[in-house]
Amino acid sequence: MNPLIEALKESVEEVIGVYTGTPPVLKNYSTRQNEFPLGEITAIAGLTGEKVSGAFVVSFSKEALFKILEALFGSAPTEVTDEVEDAAGEMANMICGAFRRRFEQQGISLSASTPSIVTGKDYRLHTLCKSDHLVLEFELNGHLLALQFCLDKK
Repeated sequence: MNPLIEALKESVEEVIGVYTGTPPVLKNYSTRQNEFPLGEITAIAGLTGEKVSGAFVVSFSKEALFKILEALFGSAPTEVTDEVEDAAGEMANMICGAFRRRFEQQGISLSASTPSIVTGKDYRLHTLCKSDHLVLEFELNGHLLALQFCLDKK
């Protein structure tokens, strides 16, 4: 497996596995030019480095995020609230941090912005990346969790 894909995969498994006791299973990875989110709750963080910039996007199905929160707090939410959105941002921030630590081992330091949250269905994300997005789709207890990553040279 490509080292970049491996680092992204390990970062998702580490964070979600620690908090739920069940690491998600990578089902598919691909590259895409289109920028459609894969879940109803999406956290988007900008990435910058000395010679690169990009985006780190974590998209949860509502059910996957509710399962994570149930594992954390003992009960699952019944609707998307401000607290649920905050939790999505924090999960994305932790996954991004785990990835950035792995990426730094390759000699590339990245900074990340605070994630912005988008919720709903049928929305389109547009990042400033010119390169294709690397998309990893995971399953957590039968529910979708996806990560999209792009990085361009400045």
